[in-house]
Amino acid sequence: MSGSKRTTLVVFILLISGIILSAAPDLQNSPDVTNINDFRTDRVAFHYIQLVDKEGKALPERNLNRDTSESTLLIIDRGQLTLLKDGFDDPSQVKEKEKDYLNKIYKFTRLKDLEQEYYKLPESERTKPSSKTEPNQAETSKTNTASGTSSEPEEKNKEFDLLLKYDDELLKSYAAEKAAYAEYFRTERIYGKDSPKTSSLKTKFEELKSKTQERKKFLLGFLHNTSVDSNPYPGDRKEQIFYTNHSNGLPDFYLHSTTPREVDGLMRGEEEVGKKYGQLFKTAVDRLIDSQIDKLYYYIWNRDMTNTRIKVDRFLKGKKVTVVTGDSTVYTMIDKEGDGITESFFVDSPGLKFSWGKEVPNIISISNCTDQTILTKIKALGDDVSSGRIPKKVDKLDLAIPEEQILLELKPLLKNL
Repeated sequence: MSGSKRTTLVVFILLISGIILSAAPDLQNSPDVTNINDFRTDRVAFHYIQLVDKEGKALPERNLNRDTSESTLLIIDRGQLTLLKDGFDDPSQVKEKEKDYLNKIYKFTRLKDLEQEYYKLPESERTKPSSKTEPNQAETSKTNTASGTSSEPEEKNKEFDLLLKYDDELLKSYAAEKAAYAEYFRTERIYGKDSPKTSSLKTKFEELKSKTQERKKFLLGFLHNTSVDSNPYPGDRKEQIFYTNHSNGLPDFYLHSTTPREVDGLMRGEEEVGKKYGQLFKTAVDRLIDSQIDKLYYYIWNRDMTNTRIKVDRFLKGKKVTVVTGDSTVYTMIDKEGDGITESFFVDSPGLKFSWGKEVPNIISISNCTDQTILTKIKALGDDVSSGRIPKKVDKLDLAIPEEQILLELKPLLKNL
């Protein structure tokens, strides 16, 4: 390949890498058994995302549908996949939290709509607040209160129809009340009012009618005394925290697959997973990061000979440093605060077919790192590379793929997978 063509390729890779890393929320996409596209080649990869502040609150610049604090070590050995995750949140629990939030939003919206529509009714159609009851209660069913429980379902009118329209709980209660009344009325005609069966069904109907009355009383009390506290806003979707388990350096999830996309082994819990695979997790991550930094130093040290290119761009308050090496591996270092600390480090090999997401670097993806062990390794990278400082001279580079070499070193720890 001629020098001009190589330069054009390098520029193209720099542009593509810039586009990839500009879509920050996509970097939350972590490896799982369903999104890995190639199980054939043995390899090690690492994904880390930290979009949580010191108080444990999720940062606003995030994909709301993905985990905000999680790291994943991916190992493919002899065609078998192992995933070790730190900060894993059970998807079923996340869905339950989302469902609960959506239910709160739905109820809040329906009560707001009911409030707006209620005062469009003529005053003669609306129940007046009772001065004899609590401030948030209303005077309902005067006839029934005076003479005891009515033997018929709640009488419908425009006000009650409106309440039924906007409140699902009242609607379900009223439907159950009518069904119970129909059964009670039918049984009374057949067996008579003194029949034990009739008495039992009458009691059931009266209980359901009482439940309907209580819900109606609550709604009218709300409408007569509306305030922020009576129908609190659950908050915007972006303010909700559904992923609550944060990474801390110890794996709490283990998955093993001997056949692509099938789960053959599964283990959860930091106590069990961390005890059994904690050393493997730490050793593999350390070796992978160290090996890629050594490779980066080698190519920069021999940048002219290897046609390695460096590009420095402004990024938020700081900078983004991109290095494309002679073998087309793309290294990206980001110091978003401009404080000289590289918080994000990415290593991507566009030539590999292997990936777990289009926008995610396929060897190392570390975003907004707060892990002190990892930060010690990467925090000076951006400044060192952009200023031409190479703290470690690497004269030779093992021609073997670093990830494959790491697997050989990890053999003693891989036997229990």
